[in-house]
Amino acid sequence: MKRFFNLIEILQTLLAIVLIGLCLIAAQWQYQRGSDRAFSNKVISNNLSKSALSPSEFNGIDPVKDNLRRGILLGNFDLGHQSLVRDRYSNGVYGFEVLQLFKSQNGDKYWIDRGWVKAGKDAKTLPSIPQISTKQMEINVRIRSENLAPQVAGSFFATSAPKRISKLSALQGVGAKNYYLDLLPSSDVSPLKPIDLPELSNGPHYAYAIQWLAFGFMIAVARILLFRNPK
Repeated sequence: MKRFFNLIEILQTLLAIVLIGLCLIAAQWQYQRGSDRAFSNKVISNNLSKSALSPSEFNGIDPVKDNLRRGILLGNFDLGHQSLVRDRYSNGVYGFEVLQLFKSQNGDKYWIDRGWVKAGKDAKTLPSIPQISTKQMEINVRIRSENLAPQVAGSFFATSAPKRISKLSALQGVGAKNYYLDLLPSSDVSPLKPIDLPELSNGPHYAYAIQWLAFGFMIAVARILLFRNPK
């Protein structure tokens, strides 16, 4: 049996302890991500079964707690403020989602995701975006709390509005709410292409947590086996 207090043995033991600690931290991190995902999915499932929010109830919205809940708004679209969300695919085809500003009857402003459009033939070619009426209308929507900051206005040429908007903070420069809404089929207007609901899956996080624990266990076993030195 090797002497435990040998310098090399001590260094090997300390290295194993550090590696095991890192594995435990990684396992905890993945477990927490899985728990957060499960909680979010539970919130979404509950919201999908709730009745639609009325126009007057939109003032008290929490975009996280009310994520994907349906609602009804009265107002009109503003053709002067439109932007595109890049890196959106439909059946493997690259395109954009069209954000259009909507002004409600009580003066609040919302970015409405009108749906998906196919990209132009190149970066200089605008996608074909059907015009939308500016008359007062009632629209059905779904609340979304997704952060669009990295994806808004992916190309200078892929914006048909007078103002190019490249960051979510710039979007809020028009006084819009800090979340956006999916347009659902309504009596006066329909989405360009319906936006699918996200898959309610907990993902692989719990499996990854177990995997990191297994790595930590294997390191501990390996250290013990290396310490043992048959005569």
